[in-house]
Amino acid sequence: MGKQDLLIGIDVGGTFTDAIVFDAARKKFLAAFKIPSTPGDPGKAVVAAVKKIAETFSVKGAIVFHGTTVGTNTLIERKGSKTALMSTKGFSDVIELRRQARPNLYNFDIRISEPLVPRSLRFDVQERVAADGSVVEKLDASSAIEGLKAAGVESVAVSFLHCYANSSHEEAMVAELEDAMPGVYVTRASDVCPEFREYERASTTVVNAYIGPTVSRYVSNLDDELKSHGIDRLMIVKSNGGLTSPQNAARYPVHLIESGPAAQLIATAAFARATGRLNLVAFDMGGTTAKAGLIRDGRPEVTSEFYADRLVDGVDVGGYAIRSPVLDLVEIGAGGGSIAWVDEANVLKVGPRSAGALPGPACYGRGGTLPTVTDAHAVIGTLTAELLRASGVELERELAVDAIKMHIAEPFGWTVSKAAYAIIDIAVANMAEMVRLATTRRGLDPRYFAILASGGAGPLHAPAVGEQIGSTEVVIPPYPGMFSAFGATLGSIRHEITQTMLRNVRELDSADLEQVFRTLIERITRLLAAEPRGATAPRLERMLEARFAGQLFELRIPLGYDGDEFPSPSRIEESFRLLYRSEYGFDLPDAQVQVVNLRLVAAIDLGHRGDAVFTTAADARTDVKPCRFTALLGRDGSEQSVPVYRASDSAGVLIEGPAIIEHSGSTVWVHKRQTAVVGASGEITVKLSGGGD
Repeated sequence: MGKQDLLIGIDVGGTFTDAIVFDAARKKFLAAFKIPSTPGDPGKAVVAAVKKIAETFSVKGAIVFHGTTVGTNTLIERKGSKTALMSTKGFSDVIELRRQARPNLYNFDIRISEPLVPRSLRFDVQERVAADGSVVEKLDASSAIEGLKAAGVESVAVSFLHCYANSSHEEAMVAELEDAMPGVYVTRASDVCPEFREYERASTTVVNAYIGPTVSRYVSNLDDELKSHGIDRLMIVKSNGGLTSPQNAARYPVHLIESGPAAQLIATAAFARATGRLNLVAFDMGGTTAKAGLIRDGRPEVTSEFYADRLVDGVDVGGYAIRSPVLDLVEIGAGGGSIAWVDEANVLKVGPRSAGALPGPACYGRGGTLPTVTDAHAVIGTLTAELLRASGVELERELAVDAIKMHIAEPFGWTVSKAAYAIIDIAVANMAEMVRLATTRRGLDPRYFAILASGGAGPLHAPAVGEQIGSTEVVIPPYPGMFSAFGATLGSIRHEITQTMLRNVRELDSADLEQVFRTLIERITRLLAAEPRGATAPRLERMLEARFAGQLFELRIPLGYDGDEFPSPSRIEESFRLLYRSEYGFDLPDAQVQVVNLRLVAAIDLGHRGDAVFTTAADARTDVKPCRFTALLGRDGSEQSVPVYRASDSAGVLIEGPAIIEHSGSTVWVHKRQTAVVGASGEITVKLSGGGD
């Protein structure tokens, strides 16, 4: 195996850390496994995974691809740095005023996310730039810096009015701060988010500053630790599904908020293109959360804005606006570790609180006493001791029975089996609604989308979720339990930068576009200098974001690649109107089309083609028998003996439900009236009964 042929994908979840080892030269998996996560220091689990791999393979010169939740957890747990905000005088409260929009219009008992920077650490700065970039008032930051030094902050966000039109004041402010306060993490809006929309720009910059020191230390220390074990380089997964170096990750940690979930969507899109299933619902369920996203025509959906930490204890509290490209996902607190509980109205609930890695579900025997979704499966028999043992966990079913009996069954006067099924039913209903949010609520018919299920718990629940939403087919890919870890190795280096340019599309000319894109190319070239060389030169794709004048949301219009001739204004308007009709079903013929942002996307192909594993054929079998039988507890408490198959031994075999299939770190539960076939590449296709809701 040559230098850098060994690719290691590592995805850190709330309960388990998943790892895959892939030989890029031979295009085959060498190993895949799970180890318990280390929530106190996620990097320990990453290093432990590399050490485990090194016991079998030489990791010298290998590349580690890492999906991380460090930034997300830092934000959710409010463990970020003591951060200050420096704003144009009179505008320092914008992060608290927000958009004056309530998460629930008719609810007067609302909670709104607390600002990450308290009022005492928001500093007004004497300066003013107009929307056209002209200087109204010169910068005078002396008094603000003195107050900042006295506050003892660790991080500073600089966000001035109209900095997207003229960044000179912000640049001068940062230079003064770095000179006066060496060692303090400083970030500016004109670098992180040079777009109009004052609140969103300031919020993005504040989040970047708040999590910056923590993420910077994490990626730097992890990079050093991995290099000490012979790893050639570390690549971090971004929210847009691309990869970046530790240096750029430390500079823009806000781009990593959806790092882990993005890897799963990248793997799903690769599967879609390789197998010809171009329309898929990507359904992932791990130990803490469940996520759903769409793949249409082989590509994941992308959005330019999202709200981080929006749901707290199941309640929409607004979250924190982030203007950054992110793969579009719906996420809820429903995982294998989600805790079942009874609310004050004596109603059974499941999630969003999770038992996590520690203490974990009761059946893990690590001190957990509260019933979880995993415990419900341990009780009814769909979770087997053999599969868990491979992840270093010994299943103790009796502890699961005790937890469900004490906290759910006895309070309701139910049997333990009835309580266990109730927990699973509620979890499935919650996830079915999540998938509807990604499909039906957006005008899409789920019957035209197969569900691709991954994650440790995804294949266990997807057939039931599919029945509820009216889908006809569920596909489980090879190595579903480590699918996000594999997805991390499939990405390319990808950076996106923008520049606001508010103008009627009919007033555009190629000289204006050329001038702005030249500036964007200069900026992105500086970013790429911190990235490794790829198999090919960077591809620079140009885009324009436009809307009808007076509207609030934009659509992306491709403008070709660097070096191509720019399309005419009339052609751009025609493309916009066609896309608008495609998205919304109508046009506004009398409305003017307005340009909002110009966007440049740089992609560097690293030359890895791991998606070939999705089309690698294996010999079909005709003589397959179950590896064993297990007792499946029914809703009424009766026991039924059901067959358990190993997917690796069952290629080409039709399996009729009820049955259990063990499949590379996850379990597939095939229900009655469902059938499953293990494909030649290791994927499993489950045909649903079509019962719908």
